Amino acid sequence: MKKRIRKKKCLGEFKELAFRLTAKYSRLTAESANEVLSRILEKGKELGLLCGGTFEADHLDFYVVSGRINTRNEERRQEMMDFLKSLPGMESVEAGEFVDAWYTPIEDESCCDCGCGDHDHDH
Repeated sequence: MKKRIRKKKCLGEFKELAFRLTAKYSRLTAESANEVLSRILEKGKELGLLCGGTFEADHLDFYVVSGRINTRNEERRQEMMDFLKSLPGMESVEAGEFVDAWYTPIEDESCCDCGCGDHDHDH
């Protein structure tokens, strides 16, 4: 495959990595939640990480794209985790393994397998 095609399709040396980032913390007020989210996103931008996902009053669940392979991915993931752990009220911070950002499906662990679309029930 030609280099320009690999680049266009994010394959080979142009592969981009991502990881799941979750954290639990003491419940935040609306004002403090905005401040915490701003600080997290600023830190992500500073580290060259693209963050997206869910930010709630007591937890976050992000999918973080760290970019191309061999771009200090491990170091930047650890820096982001250390930053989150340093925020007041953080109870737990976990980061998943690196996956291919373009070709690995994002799995929602909160979904039930029955396909009903309702996540607040027992079978």
